[in-house]
Amino acid sequence: MNSKTAARSILGKLSITLALLMISCLALGQSNKKPESAPAAPSASKRAPAAQRPAPPANRGPAQNSAQGRPNNASNTTHGPNAAHGAPAGSNGAGGANSARGMNNARGPNGAAGANAAHGANNARGAKAAGGANADRGMNNTRGANTAGGANAGHALNASRTTTAAHRGPPTTTREIKTRSGASVQASYKGGHVRTIQAHNMKIEHSAHGQRRIETVHNGRRVVSTGGHRGYMERPYLNRGGRTYVQRTYYVGSRSYVYAYRTYYYGGAPYYGYAPAYYYQPVYYGWAYNPWPAPAYYRWGYYNDPWYGNYNYYYQPYPAYPSASPWLTDYILSENLRAAYEASLAGKASPLRAPFNQSEDLTASLWSSDSLIAGNLDAAYGAALYMSAGKESGSASQAQLSPEVKQALAEEVKQQIAADKSSAETSQQAASKGDELPPALDPKHRIFVASSNLDVTTTDGTECQLSQGDVIERASDTADADNNVEMVVKSAKKDDCSAGTHAGVATSDLQEMHNHFRELIDAGMKSLAEKSGKDGLPAAPDTSTKAGEVPAPAPDGNVDSELQQQQKDADQTEAEVPQQDSGGE
Repeated sequence: MNSKTAARSILGKLSITLALLMISCLALGQSNKKPESAPAAPSASKRAPAAQRPAPPANRGPAQNSAQGRPNNASNTTHGPNAAHGAPAGSNGAGGANSARGMNNARGPNGAAGANAAHGANNARGAKAAGGANADRGMNNTRGANTAGGANAGHALNASRTTTAAHRGPPTTTREIKTRSGASVQASYKGGHVRTIQAHNMKIEHSAHGQRRIETVHNGRRVVSTGGHRGYMERPYLNRGGRTYVQRTYYVGSRSYVYAYRTYYYGGAPYYGYAPAYYYQPVYYGWAYNPWPAPAYYRWGYYNDPWYGNYNYYYQPYPAYPSASPWLTDYILSENLRAAYEASLAGKASPLRAPFNQSEDLTASLWSSDSLIAGNLDAAYGAALYMSAGKESGSASQAQLSPEVKQALAEEVKQQIAADKSSAETSQQAASKGDELPPALDPKHRIFVASSNLDVTTTDGTECQLSQGDVIERASDTADADNNVEMVVKSAKKDDCSAGTHAGVATSDLQEMHNHFRELIDAGMKSLAEKSGKDGLPAAPDTSTKAGEVPAPAPDGNVDSELQQQQKDADQTEAEVPQQDSGGE
Protein backbone atom coordinates (compact mmCIF):
# COMPACT_ATOMS: atom_id res chain seq x y z
CA MET A 1 0.00 0.00 0.00
CA ASN A 2 1.46 3.44 -1.00
CA SER A 3 1.44 6.47 1.31
CA LYS A 4 -1.44 8.28 -0.44
CA THR A 5 -3.73 5.30 -0.18
CA ALA A 6 -2.91 4.88 3.52
CA ALA A 7 -3.64 8.57 4.18
CA ARG A 8 -7.04 8.36 2.50
CA SER A 9 -7.87 5.26 4.57
CA ILE A 10 -6.92 6.97 7.83
CA LEU A 11 -8.92 10.12 6.95
CA GLY A 12 -12.00 8.03 6.10
CA LYS A 13 -11.85 6.18 9.40
CA LEU A 14 -11.43 9.45 11.31
CA SER A 15 -14.49 10.95 9.55
CA ILE A 16 -16.62 7.96 10.44
CA THR A 17 -15.43 8.08 14.06
CA LEU A 18 -16.17 11.83 14.35
CA ALA A 19 -19.64 11.34 12.86
CA LEU A 20 -20.44 8.59 15.37
CA LEU A 21 -19.22 10.78 18.24
CA MET A 22 -21.44 13.66 17.12
CA ILE A 23 -24.52 11.41 16.88
CA SER A 24 -23.86 10.04 20.38
CA CYS A 25 -23.52 13.54 21.82
CA LEU A 26 -26.76 14.65 20.22
CA ALA A 27 -28.59 11.61 21.55
CA LEU A 28 -27.23 12.17 25.05
CA GLY A 29 -28.32 15.81 24.96
CA GLN A 30 -31.84 14.90 23.91
CA SER A 31 -32.18 12.32 26.68
CA ASN A 32 -31.31 14.93 29.31
CA LYS A 33 -33.66 17.60 27.97
CA LYS A 34 -37.25 17.93 29.36
CA PRO A 35 -39.89 17.59 26.65
CA GLU A 36 -42.32 20.32 25.72
CA SER A 37 -45.74 19.85 27.41
CA ALA A 38 -49.19 21.41 27.58
CA PRO A 39 -49.74 23.91 30.41
CA ALA A 40 -49.87 22.18 33.79
CA ALA A 41 -53.24 21.79 35.46
CA PRO A 42 -54.02 24.44 38.07
CA SER A 43 -52.94 23.67 41.57
CA ALA A 44 -55.54 22.49 44.05
CA SER A 45 -55.67 25.90 45.63
CA LYS A 46 -56.69 27.45 42.31
CA ARG A 47 -59.27 24.87 41.19
CA ALA A 48 -63.00 25.28 41.28
CA PRO A 49 -64.71 23.48 44.17
CA ALA A 50 -64.47 19.70 43.95
CA ALA A 51 -68.24 19.39 43.60
CA GLN A 52 -67.96 21.27 40.32
CA ARG A 53 -65.15 19.32 38.72
CA PRO A 54 -65.74 18.23 35.13
CA ALA A 55 -67.67 15.00 34.73
CA PRO A 56 -66.20 12.16 32.63
CA PRO A 57 -67.13 12.10 28.95
CA ALA A 58 -70.44 10.44 28.26
CA ASN A 59 -69.00 7.36 26.55
CA ARG A 60 -65.47 7.59 28.00
CA GLY A 61 -64.03 7.56 24.46
CA PRO A 62 -62.17 10.18 22.43
CA ALA A 63 -65.40 12.12 21.99
CA GLN A 64 -65.60 15.61 20.60
CA ASN A 65 -65.95 17.09 24.06
CA SER A 66 -63.54 14.83 25.94
CA ALA A 67 -60.66 16.01 28.08
CA GLN A 68 -57.21 15.74 26.45
CA GLY A 69 -58.75 14.72 23.12
CA ARG A 70 -56.54 13.46 20.31
CA PRO A 71 -55.04 16.07 17.94
CA ASN A 72 -57.67 17.52 15.64
CA ASN A 73 -60.38 15.60 17.53
CA ALA A 74 -60.97 17.90 20.49
CA SER A 75 -62.50 21.08 19.20
CA ASN A 76 -64.36 21.75 22.48
CA THR A 77 -62.10 20.25 25.10
CA THR A 78 -61.99 20.51 28.85
CA HIS A 79 -60.21 23.83 28.65
CA GLY A 80 -62.58 24.94 25.92
CA PRO A 81 -64.88 27.92 25.41
CA ASN A 82 -66.95 27.57 28.58
CA ALA A 83 -64.48 25.94 30.93
CA ALA A 84 -64.02 26.69 34.60
CA HIS A 85 -61.57 29.16 36.10
CA GLY A 86 -61.29 32.88 35.88
CA ALA A 87 -60.82 35.56 33.27
CA PRO A 88 -58.91 35.16 29.98
CA ALA A 89 -55.16 35.08 30.50
CA GLY A 90 -54.48 36.79 27.18
CA SER A 91 -55.84 37.40 23.75
CA ASN A 92 -54.41 34.33 22.01
CA GLY A 93 -53.46 31.73 24.58
CA ALA A 94 -51.71 28.38 25.00
CA GLY A 95 -53.57 25.64 23.36
CA GLY A 96 -54.94 28.01 20.76
CA ALA A 97 -58.52 29.07 20.20
CA ASN A 98 -59.76 25.58 20.94
CA SER A 99 -57.42 24.81 23.83
CA ALA A 100 -55.01 22.16 25.04
CA ARG A 101 -54.22 19.42 22.54
CA GLY A 102 -57.08 20.64 20.41
CA MET A 103 -57.37 21.49 16.76
CA ASN A 104 -55.14 24.53 17.01
CA ASN A 105 -52.86 23.22 19.70
CA ALA A 106 -49.77 24.39 21.57
CA ARG A 107 -47.46 26.63 19.56
CA GLY A 108 -50.08 26.87 16.85
CA PRO A 109 -50.98 30.03 14.96
CA ASN A 110 -52.89 31.35 17.95
CA GLY A 111 -50.33 30.79 20.65
CA ALA A 112 -50.08 30.98 24.41
CA ALA A 113 -53.16 31.57 26.55
CA GLY A 114 -55.81 31.43 23.86
CA ALA A 115 -58.93 33.57 23.80
CA ASN A 116 -61.23 30.78 24.86
CA ALA A 117 -58.76 28.51 26.61
CA ALA A 118 -58.70 27.40 30.21
CA HIS A 119 -59.79 30.29 32.39
CA GLY A 120 -62.24 31.23 29.62
CA ALA A 121 -64.73 34.05 29.36
CA ASN A 122 -67.76 32.14 30.68
CA ASN A 123 -66.05 30.82 33.73
CA ALA A 124 -66.95 29.63 37.19
CA ARG A 125 -68.31 32.43 39.35
CA GLY A 126 -68.85 34.43 36.19
CA ALA A 127 -71.89 36.37 35.04
CA LYS A 128 -74.09 33.29 35.12
CA ALA A 129 -73.34 32.11 38.62
CA ALA A 130 -71.33 29.35 40.24
CA GLY A 131 -70.31 26.73 37.79
CA GLY A 132 -71.38 28.85 34.81
CA ALA A 133 -74.25 28.11 32.48
CA ASN A 134 -72.34 25.38 30.72
CA ALA A 135 -69.45 25.06 33.12
CA ASP A 136 -68.10 22.07 35.01
CA ARG A 137 -70.34 19.13 34.31
CA GLY A 138 -70.91 20.64 30.89
CA MET A 139 -73.56 20.36 28.25
CA ASN A 140 -72.64 17.03 26.73
CA ASN A 141 -71.39 15.17 29.75
CA THR A 142 -72.24 11.98 31.49
CA ARG A 143 -75.70 12.45 32.93
CA GLY A 144 -77.49 14.10 30.08
CA ALA A 145 -78.96 17.50 29.41
CA ASN A 146 -81.14 18.12 32.44
CA THR A 147 -80.07 15.60 35.05
CA ALA A 148 -77.49 15.73 37.78
CA GLY A 149 -74.22 16.29 36.03
CA GLY A 150 -75.78 17.63 32.82
CA ALA A 151 -76.08 21.06 31.32
CA ASN A 152 -78.48 22.11 34.05
CA ALA A 153 -76.96 19.85 36.63
CA GLY A 154 -75.76 19.67 40.19
CA HIS A 155 -74.19 22.84 41.46
CA ALA A 156 -74.74 24.66 38.17
CA LEU A 157 -77.34 27.32 37.37
CA ASN A 158 -80.14 24.79 37.09
CA ALA A 159 -79.19 22.34 39.79
CA SER A 160 -80.94 19.15 40.75
CA ARG A 161 -83.18 19.00 43.81
CA THR A 162 -85.58 21.47 42.26
CA THR A 163 -84.09 24.89 42.11
CA THR A 164 -86.27 27.63 40.75
CA ALA A 165 -84.18 27.85 37.58
CA ALA A 166 -84.53 24.11 37.01
CA HIS A 167 -88.29 24.61 36.69
CA ARG A 168 -88.30 28.00 35.08
CA GLY A 169 -90.99 27.23 32.52
CA PRO A 170 -92.15 29.51 29.71
CA PRO A 171 -90.66 33.01 29.73
CA THR A 172 -92.65 35.65 31.56
CA THR A 173 -93.08 39.24 30.45
CA THR A 174 -94.24 41.75 33.06
CA ARG A 175 -95.67 45.11 32.10
CA GLU A 176 -96.99 48.07 34.06
CA ILE A 177 -100.37 49.14 32.75
CA LYS A 178 -102.42 52.24 33.50
CA THR A 179 -106.11 51.49 33.80
CA ARG A 180 -108.85 53.88 32.69
CA SER A 181 -109.41 54.80 36.33
CA GLY A 182 -105.76 55.92 36.56
CA ALA A 183 -104.57 53.01 38.70
CA SER A 184 -101.32 51.16 37.94
CA VAL A 185 -101.32 47.36 37.75
CA GLN A 186 -98.61 44.83 36.97
CA ALA A 187 -99.60 42.30 34.31
CA SER A 188 -97.47 39.21 33.67
CA TYR A 189 -97.78 37.31 30.40
CA LYS A 190 -96.76 33.77 29.46
CA GLY A 191 -97.09 32.55 25.92
CA GLY A 192 -98.50 35.96 25.03
CA HIS A 193 -101.51 35.60 27.36
CA VAL A 194 -102.07 37.29 30.68
CA ARG A 195 -101.41 34.95 33.60
CA THR A 196 -101.14 37.27 36.61
CA ILE A 197 -102.47 40.72 37.44
CA GLN A 198 -101.28 42.49 40.59
CA ALA A 199 -103.39 45.48 41.60
CA HIS A 200 -103.26 47.53 44.78
CA ASN A 201 -104.73 44.91 47.10
CA MET A 202 -105.79 42.21 44.65
CA LYS A 203 -103.93 39.46 42.84
CA ILE A 204 -105.55 37.59 39.94
CA GLU A 205 -103.95 34.39 38.67
CA HIS A 206 -104.91 32.32 35.62
CA SER A 207 -103.73 28.74 35.37
CA ALA A 208 -102.47 27.21 32.15
CA HIS A 209 -105.91 25.59 31.85
CA GLY A 210 -107.79 28.85 32.39
CA GLN A 211 -108.94 28.56 36.00
CA ARG A 212 -108.94 31.83 37.88
CA ARG A 213 -107.80 32.43 41.45
CA ILE A 214 -108.35 35.81 43.12
CA GLU A 215 -106.83 36.93 46.41
CA THR A 216 -107.52 40.20 48.20
CA VAL A 217 -106.34 41.50 51.56
CA HIS A 218 -108.31 44.23 53.30
CA ASN A 219 -108.70 45.25 56.94
CA GLY A 220 -106.79 42.20 58.14
CA ARG A 221 -108.98 39.76 56.21
CA ARG A 222 -107.85 37.65 53.31
CA VAL A 223 -110.43 36.50 50.77
CA VAL A 224 -109.52 33.82 48.24
CA SER A 225 -111.83 32.88 45.38
CA THR A 226 -111.30 29.73 43.31
CA GLY A 227 -114.41 29.94 41.13
CA GLY A 228 -118.08 30.85 41.22
CA HIS A 229 -119.37 30.56 44.80
CA ARG A 230 -116.15 28.81 45.83
CA GLY A 231 -113.42 30.07 48.15
CA TYR A 232 -112.73 31.14 51.70
CA MET A 233 -112.32 34.09 54.04
CA GLU A 234 -109.42 34.11 56.51
CA ARG A 235 -109.08 36.32 59.57
CA PRO A 236 -107.29 36.32 62.95
CA TYR A 237 -108.92 34.03 65.49
CA LEU A 238 -107.04 33.99 68.81
CA ASN A 239 -103.61 34.11 70.44
CA ARG A 240 -102.47 31.29 72.69
CA GLY A 241 -99.06 30.57 74.14
CA GLY A 242 -97.45 33.21 71.97
CA ARG A 243 -98.99 31.68 68.85
CA THR A 244 -101.45 33.43 66.52
CA TYR A 245 -104.32 31.35 65.16
CA VAL A 246 -106.45 32.22 62.15
CA GLN A 247 -109.77 30.83 61.05
CA ARG A 248 -110.91 30.12 57.53
CA THR A 249 -114.55 29.90 56.59
CA TYR A 250 -114.81 27.92 53.38
CA TYR A 251 -117.79 28.32 51.08
CA VAL A 252 -118.49 25.72 48.39
CA GLY A 253 -121.73 25.96 46.48
CA SER A 254 -124.25 26.55 49.22
CA ARG A 255 -122.26 24.87 52.00
CA SER A 256 -119.88 26.49 54.46
CA TYR A 257 -117.50 25.07 57.06
CA VAL A 258 -114.70 26.47 59.19
CA TYR A 259 -111.26 25.36 60.44
CA ALA A 260 -108.58 26.92 62.61
CA TYR A 261 -104.87 27.07 61.72
CA ARG A 262 -101.86 27.99 63.80
CA THR A 263 -99.31 30.27 62.16
CA TYR A 264 -95.57 29.72 62.43
CA TYR A 265 -92.32 30.11 60.54
CA TYR A 266 -89.68 27.74 59.28
CA GLY A 267 -86.55 28.89 57.48
CA GLY A 268 -87.99 32.39 57.44
CA ALA A 269 -91.11 31.30 55.49
CA PRO A 270 -94.65 31.46 56.95
CA TYR A 271 -96.76 28.32 57.30
CA TYR A 272 -100.28 27.42 58.39
CA GLY A 273 -100.86 24.25 60.37
CA TYR A 274 -104.25 22.60 60.86
CA ALA A 275 -105.35 22.95 64.48
CA PRO A 276 -107.99 20.32 65.39
CA ALA A 277 -110.87 21.55 67.51
CA TYR A 278 -111.24 18.15 69.20
CA TYR A 279 -109.62 14.75 69.60
CA TYR A 280 -111.25 11.37 70.06
CA GLN A 281 -110.50 9.11 72.99
CA PRO A 282 -107.16 7.29 72.62
CA VAL A 283 -108.93 3.92 72.57
CA TYR A 284 -110.82 4.92 69.42
CA TYR A 285 -107.57 5.83 67.65
CA GLY A 286 -106.16 2.46 68.74
CA TRP A 287 -109.18 0.73 67.22
CA ALA A 288 -108.62 2.64 63.97
CA TYR A 289 -104.87 1.90 63.93
CA ASN A 290 -104.94 -1.83 64.62
CA PRO A 291 -106.39 -4.62 62.45
CA TRP A 292 -110.08 -5.32 62.87
CA PRO A 293 -111.27 -8.76 64.05
CA ALA A 294 -112.31 -9.60 60.49
CA PRO A 295 -112.26 -7.78 57.15
CA ALA A 296 -115.20 -5.42 56.68
CA TYR A 297 -117.12 -5.56 53.41
CA TYR A 298 -118.46 -2.06 53.04
CA ARG A 299 -120.47 -0.83 50.08
CA TRP A 300 -120.00 2.83 49.29
CA GLY A 301 -123.01 4.82 48.19
CA TYR A 302 -121.35 6.68 45.32
CA TYR A 303 -121.37 4.12 42.53
CA ASN A 304 -124.22 5.94 40.78
CA ASP A 305 -122.83 9.42 41.40
CA PRO A 306 -121.70 11.36 38.31
CA TRP A 307 -118.29 12.13 39.82
CA TYR A 308 -117.55 8.43 40.21
CA GLY A 309 -118.66 7.72 36.66
CA ASN A 310 -116.30 10.46 35.54
CA TYR A 311 -113.30 9.09 37.44
CA ASN A 312 -113.81 5.33 37.73
CA TYR A 313 -111.07 4.82 35.12
CA TYR A 314 -108.74 6.40 37.68
CA TYR A 315 -110.00 5.23 41.06
CA GLN A 316 -111.54 2.05 42.45
CA PRO A 317 -112.28 1.48 46.15
CA TYR A 318 -110.92 -1.51 48.02
CA PRO A 319 -113.19 -4.60 47.94
CA ALA A 320 -112.72 -5.15 51.71
CA TYR A 321 -111.16 -3.40 54.69
CA PRO A 322 -108.93 -5.21 57.21
CA SER A 323 -108.57 -2.00 59.27
CA ALA A 324 -109.61 1.63 59.30
CA SER A 325 -106.62 3.07 57.43
CA PRO A 326 -107.57 1.67 53.96
CA TRP A 327 -111.19 2.71 54.57
CA LEU A 328 -110.04 6.25 55.42
CA THR A 329 -107.81 6.19 52.34
CA ASP A 330 -110.85 5.55 50.13
CA TYR A 331 -112.76 8.21 52.04
CA ILE A 332 -110.01 10.80 51.40
CA LEU A 333 -109.67 9.95 47.72
CA SER A 334 -113.39 9.86 47.03
CA GLU A 335 -114.00 13.21 48.75
CA ASN A 336 -111.18 14.82 46.79
CA LEU A 337 -112.49 13.43 43.51
CA ARG A 338 -116.03 14.52 44.32
CA ALA A 339 -114.73 18.04 44.94
CA ALA A 340 -112.64 17.96 41.74
CA TYR A 341 -115.70 17.03 39.72
CA GLU A 342 -117.80 19.79 41.26
CA ALA A 343 -115.00 22.32 40.69
CA SER A 344 -114.76 21.30 37.03
CA LEU A 345 -118.45 22.16 36.65
CA ALA A 346 -118.31 25.44 38.59
CA GLY A 347 -119.72 28.19 36.42
CA LYS A 348 -120.80 25.67 33.79
CA ALA A 349 -123.84 23.41 33.49
CA SER A 350 -125.28 21.85 36.61
CA PRO A 351 -123.68 18.56 37.63
CA LEU A 352 -125.00 15.63 35.66
CA ARG A 353 -127.62 13.53 37.34
CA ALA A 354 -128.23 9.91 36.41
CA PRO A 355 -131.79 9.65 34.97
CA PHE A 356 -134.69 7.73 36.45
CA ASN A 357 -133.03 7.44 39.89
CA GLN A 358 -131.98 4.03 38.69
CA SER A 359 -130.97 1.22 40.99
CA GLU A 360 -127.47 -0.19 41.20
CA ASP A 361 -128.75 -3.46 39.71
CA LEU A 362 -130.02 -1.57 36.66
CA THR A 363 -126.79 0.30 36.13
CA ALA A 364 -124.79 -2.89 36.53
CA SER A 365 -126.95 -4.67 33.98
CA LEU A 366 -126.38 -1.85 31.48
CA TRP A 367 -122.61 -1.80 31.78
CA SER A 368 -120.55 -3.34 28.99
CA SER A 369 -116.85 -3.46 28.09
CA ASP A 370 -117.73 -3.79 24.38
CA SER A 371 -116.98 -0.44 22.73
CA LEU A 372 -119.90 -0.60 20.28
CA ILE A 373 -122.42 -1.52 22.98
CA ALA A 374 -120.90 1.07 25.29
CA GLY A 375 -121.35 3.78 22.65
CA ASN A 376 -125.01 2.86 22.18
CA LEU A 377 -125.60 2.85 25.94
CA ASP A 378 -123.90 6.21 26.26
CA ALA A 379 -126.12 7.69 23.55
CA ALA A 380 -129.32 6.13 24.89
CA TYR A 381 -128.91 6.72 28.62
CA GLY A 382 -126.34 9.50 28.88
CA ALA A 383 -122.77 9.52 30.11
CA ALA A 384 -123.77 9.92 33.74
CA LEU A 385 -125.64 6.61 33.70
CA TYR A 386 -123.27 4.62 31.55
CA MET A 387 -120.06 5.80 33.16
CA SER A 388 -121.38 5.13 36.65
CA ALA A 389 -122.71 1.72 35.73
CA GLY A 390 -119.63 -0.36 36.47
CA LYS A 391 -119.86 -2.63 39.47
CA GLU A 392 -117.59 -1.90 42.38
CA SER A 393 -116.07 -5.30 41.70
CA GLY A 394 -114.75 -3.96 38.39
CA SER A 395 -111.08 -4.58 37.83
CA ALA A 396 -109.20 -2.36 40.25
CA SER A 397 -105.98 -3.33 38.50
CA GLN A 398 -107.13 -1.26 35.51
CA ALA A 399 -107.45 1.90 37.59
CA GLN A 400 -104.66 4.38 37.07
CA LEU A 401 -104.40 4.89 40.81
CA SER A 402 -102.48 1.68 41.53
CA PRO A 403 -102.70 -0.50 44.65
CA GLU A 404 -99.08 0.44 45.45
CA VAL A 405 -99.88 4.16 45.50
CA LYS A 406 -102.99 3.58 47.59
CA GLN A 407 -100.98 1.48 50.03
CA ALA A 408 -98.42 4.26 50.40
CA LEU A 409 -101.24 6.69 51.14
CA ALA A 410 -102.79 4.25 53.63
CA GLU A 411 -99.47 4.18 55.49
CA GLU A 412 -99.56 7.98 55.71
CA VAL A 413 -103.08 7.71 57.15
CA LYS A 414 -101.96 5.13 59.69
CA GLN A 415 -99.04 7.33 60.73
CA GLN A 416 -101.38 10.30 61.28
CA ILE A 417 -103.75 8.17 63.35
CA ALA A 418 -100.83 7.28 65.62
CA ALA A 419 -99.85 10.95 65.93
CA ASP A 420 -103.43 11.94 66.81
CA LYS A 421 -103.57 9.19 69.42
CA SER A 422 -100.40 10.56 71.01
CA SER A 423 -101.85 14.09 71.03
CA ALA A 424 -105.08 12.84 72.57
CA GLU A 425 -103.15 11.04 75.33
CA THR A 426 -100.94 13.97 76.27
CA SER A 427 -103.19 16.92 75.39
CA GLN A 428 -100.16 18.04 73.40
CA GLN A 429 -100.15 21.64 72.24
CA ALA A 430 -98.04 23.12 69.47
CA ALA A 431 -94.67 24.52 70.46
CA SER A 432 -94.69 28.28 70.83
CA LYS A 433 -91.01 29.07 70.34
CA GLY A 434 -88.47 28.46 67.62
CA ASP A 435 -88.87 27.14 64.09
CA GLU A 436 -91.26 24.23 63.67
CA LEU A 437 -90.53 21.74 60.91
CA PRO A 438 -93.65 21.74 58.72
CA PRO A 439 -95.08 18.47 57.39
CA ALA A 440 -94.35 19.87 53.92
CA LEU A 441 -90.64 19.23 54.65
CA ASP A 442 -90.81 16.52 57.31
CA PRO A 443 -89.07 13.35 56.03
CA LYS A 444 -91.81 11.31 57.75
CA HIS A 445 -94.37 12.69 55.27
CA ARG A 446 -93.72 11.93 51.62
CA ILE A 447 -97.09 11.20 50.00
CA PHE A 448 -99.48 14.08 49.34
CA VAL A 449 -102.88 14.34 47.67
CA ALA A 450 -103.50 17.49 45.63
CA SER A 451 -106.27 19.51 47.26
CA SER A 452 -106.80 22.08 44.47
CA ASN A 453 -105.82 22.82 40.89
CA LEU A 454 -102.13 23.60 40.73
CA ASP A 455 -99.81 24.49 37.84
CA VAL A 456 -96.28 23.12 38.11
CA THR A 457 -93.21 23.41 35.88
CA THR A 458 -91.40 20.19 35.05
CA THR A 459 -87.65 19.67 34.99
CA ASP A 460 -87.63 20.16 31.20
CA GLY A 461 -89.30 23.57 31.56
CA THR A 462 -92.84 22.67 30.45
CA GLU A 463 -96.01 23.34 32.40
CA CYS A 464 -98.62 20.81 33.46
CA GLN A 465 -101.46 20.77 35.95
CA LEU A 466 -102.33 18.82 39.05
CA SER A 467 -105.95 18.65 40.10
CA GLN A 468 -107.67 17.54 43.27
CA GLY A 469 -107.18 13.82 43.89
CA ASP A 470 -103.84 13.47 42.08
CA VAL A 471 -101.14 11.84 44.23
CA ILE A 472 -97.55 13.07 44.41
CA GLU A 473 -94.42 12.18 46.35
CA ARG A 474 -91.93 14.72 47.64
CA ALA A 475 -88.51 13.78 46.25
CA SER A 476 -86.34 16.16 48.30
CA ASP A 477 -86.36 17.39 51.88
CA THR A 478 -84.62 20.73 51.43
CA ALA A 479 -86.31 23.76 49.91
CA ASP A 480 -84.49 26.09 47.54
CA ALA A 481 -84.23 29.86 47.89
CA ASP A 482 -87.81 30.25 46.63
CA ASN A 483 -89.16 27.55 48.99
CA ASN A 484 -89.72 25.01 46.24
CA VAL A 485 -88.93 21.32 46.47
CA GLU A 486 -88.83 18.54 43.92
CA MET A 487 -91.75 16.16 43.62
CA VAL A 488 -92.68 13.26 41.38
CA VAL A 489 -96.22 12.50 40.24
CA LYS A 490 -97.28 9.06 41.43
CA SER A 491 -100.77 9.01 39.96
CA ALA A 492 -102.85 11.57 38.06
CA LYS A 493 -106.01 11.87 36.06
CA LYS A 494 -106.29 12.33 32.30
CA ASP A 495 -105.08 15.73 31.07
CA ASP A 496 -103.05 16.24 34.27
CA CYS A 497 -99.29 15.77 34.68
CA SER A 498 -98.43 12.22 33.69
CA ALA A 499 -97.23 9.70 36.27
CA GLY A 500 -93.48 9.86 36.72
CA THR A 501 -93.26 13.58 35.97
CA HIS A 502 -90.66 15.44 38.04
CA ALA A 503 -91.50 19.04 38.83
CA GLY A 504 -91.06 21.76 41.40
CA VAL A 505 -93.77 22.49 43.94
CA ALA A 506 -93.98 25.21 46.58
CA THR A 507 -93.73 24.04 50.18
CA SER A 508 -96.77 26.21 50.98
CA ASP A 509 -98.81 24.16 48.49
CA LEU A 510 -97.60 20.91 50.09
CA GLN A 511 -98.61 22.30 53.47
CA GLU A 512 -102.11 23.06 52.19
CA MET A 513 -102.35 19.49 50.89
CA HIS A 514 -101.35 18.08 54.27
CA ASN A 515 -103.82 20.33 56.10
CA HIS A 516 -106.64 19.10 53.87
CA PHE A 517 -105.45 15.52 54.34
CA ARG A 518 -105.78 15.92 58.13
CA GLU A 519 -109.16 17.61 57.84
CA LEU A 520 -110.47 14.67 55.80
CA ILE A 521 -109.05 12.15 58.26
CA ASP A 522 -111.00 13.86 61.04
CA ALA A 523 -114.14 13.90 58.89
CA GLY A 524 -113.62 10.22 58.06
CA MET A 525 -113.12 9.32 61.72
CA LYS A 526 -116.39 11.11 62.46
CA SER A 527 -118.14 9.12 59.73
CA LEU A 528 -116.71 5.84 61.09
CA ALA A 529 -117.95 6.75 64.57
CA GLU A 530 -121.44 7.40 63.22
CA LYS A 531 -121.44 4.12 61.26
CA SER A 532 -120.03 2.04 64.12
CA GLY A 533 -121.52 -1.46 63.88
CA LYS A 534 -123.50 -0.60 60.73
CA ASP A 535 -123.21 -1.34 57.02
CA GLY A 536 -120.73 -4.15 57.60
CA LEU A 537 -118.34 -2.09 59.73
CA PRO A 538 -117.23 -3.39 63.13
CA ALA A 539 -118.40 -1.72 66.32
CA ALA A 540 -116.01 0.92 67.61
CA PRO A 541 -115.13 1.55 71.27
CA ASP A 542 -115.64 4.91 73.01
CA THR A 543 -116.07 7.52 70.25
CA SER A 544 -116.61 10.52 72.50
CA THR A 545 -114.44 13.57 71.99
CA LYS A 546 -112.24 15.80 74.12
CA ALA A 547 -110.88 19.32 73.71
CA GLY A 548 -108.43 19.80 70.88
CA GLU A 549 -105.71 22.34 70.25
CA VAL A 550 -108.14 25.28 70.09
CA PRO A 551 -111.89 25.72 70.49
CA ALA A 552 -113.91 25.35 67.32
CA PRO A 553 -114.36 28.75 65.64
CA ALA A 554 -117.75 29.96 64.45
CA PRO A 555 -118.10 30.36 60.67
CA ASP A 556 -118.42 33.83 59.21
CA GLY A 557 -121.80 34.47 57.64
CA ASN A 558 -120.92 36.85 54.79
CA VAL A 559 -118.39 34.79 52.88
CA ASP A 560 -120.51 34.22 49.78
CA SER A 561 -121.28 37.93 49.36
CA GLU A 562 -117.58 38.75 49.81
CA LEU A 563 -116.65 36.20 47.16
CA GLN A 564 -119.22 37.55 44.71
CA GLN A 565 -118.06 41.13 45.20
CA GLN A 566 -114.49 40.01 44.72
CA GLN A 567 -115.43 38.33 41.43
CA LYS A 568 -117.04 41.56 40.18
CA ASP A 569 -114.01 43.65 41.14
CA ALA A 570 -111.73 41.20 39.37
CA ASP A 571 -113.91 41.27 36.25
CA GLN A 572 -113.66 45.06 36.16
CA THR A 573 -109.88 45.01 36.61
CA GLU A 574 -109.39 42.41 33.89
CA ALA A 575 -111.59 44.36 31.50
CA GLU A 576 -109.03 47.20 31.66
CA VAL A 577 -105.98 44.98 31.11
CA PRO A 578 -105.03 43.61 27.67
CA GLN A 579 -105.40 39.86 27.74
CA GLN A 580 -102.67 39.41 25.12
CA ASP A 581 -99.18 40.84 25.22
CA SER A 582 -99.00 43.74 22.79
CA GLY A 583 -95.25 44.09 23.25
CA GLY A 584 -95.51 47.62 24.61
CA GLU A 585 -96.05 49.34 27.92
